[in-house]
Amino acid sequence: MKESQQPHLRRLRQPLTMALGLTGLVMAAFLTVACAKDESAASSSAASEAQPAVKVALKEGPALEFRGTISGDVLDVAPMEGETFTPEAKHFLATGENPYRNNEEAIKKGYTLFSTACSGCHGHLAEGKLGPALADEYWTYPKNETDKGIFETIYGGAAGMMGPQQGRLQVDEIIHIIAWIRHQAEENLKNGGAATPHG
Repeated sequence: MKESQQPHLRRLRQPLTMALGLTGLVMAAFLTVACAKDESAASSSAASEAQPAVKVALKEGPALEFRGTISGDVLDVAPMEGETFTPEAKHFLATGENPYRNNEEAIKKGYTLFSTACSGCHGHLAEGKLGPALADEYWTYPKNETDKGIFETIYGGAAGMMGPQQGRLQVDEIIHIIAWIRHQAEENLKNGGAATPHG
């Protein structure tokens, strides 16, 4: 190549190199974003496979017999004024099984309900205050180890200042609260008994 052509080529080479460099950067950024989206989708897909949503086959039928924790009297579990039983509430009343257990959305709602209706006596994280702790391994009433038993205690009341919540909380709200209490107890066991917030 002639000496006279080299300066011209140098002048062309510089903008061309910059243009190719910029194009390369744009392509690299695009590929980085595309790969990140793929990884994000793959990780969320893997997470959903690892923790499948817990679906319970909801059943209906006549209500079980629920008895007051203190009196032993049969509790009237008819809907209160303005209450319509949800399919989950009907399932619970017929089986004693709480379909909201291990359901993350239901647990969050249960925490909100607990915070407004129960935390004043039982503590912000059910650690106990005026009323006993609800998220540890000790139960004042051993029947509260079952969801049916703790429902009877909440719905029908307990000794001391714990009045019946029948007419104050709907059945569906109570089983949401129970789902959160069970979740909180499990979290405390995992953390060596230390209460940690969830919400």
